[in-house]
Amino acid sequence: MPAMMTVPHIVVVDDDEMLAELMQECLTDNGYAVAHCTRGDEAFAFIRAHRPDVVILDVRMAGLGGLGVLYLLATDPRTARIPVLLCTAASPREMQAWDEVLDQKGVPVLYKPFALTELTAAVRALLPHDRTLLAHRP
Repeated sequence: MPAMMTVPHIVVVDDDEMLAELMQECLTDNGYAVAHCTRGDEAFAFIRAHRPDVVILDVRMAGLGGLGVLYLLATDPRTARIPVLLCTAASPREMQAWDEVLDQKGVPVLYKPFALTELTAAVRALLPHDRTLLAHRP
C-alpha cells in the first residue's frame, strides 16, 4: 500500500494583513494548508504547537520581528528543523549584516515586492521532494 501523502502546512507571519491574505490565497490555490499570524510572539507559540512544514516570516514587525522569531525557532529543538523563508521590504544592503548567518542556516530571503510565482517557487524549494517525509507534525 502506498504511503499516504499529506498536504504541506505553511504558516505565514506578517503584520500586513492584505499581503498575508494574498500570500495565503496564492499558497492555498497551490495546494497548501495555510495559517496566518500577525505577531511574532503568537507565531512562535503557534509554530511550536503545530510544527508546520514551512514558515514564512516578515522581517519587520512590531514587537518580536522575524529575525527574533527565527532565533527562537532555531534554538528550540522542536522547531529547529522547520524550513524558514524570510520576506522583507528591507534592501539587500540592509540585510547584508545577516547574510552569513542566513546562509549558514540555509534561510532564503524574498525581497518585497515579489511575484507570487517567486513565493511559490521558494516554498516548493524548501519542501522535501518526497511528501511522505512530512511527518514531523504532532
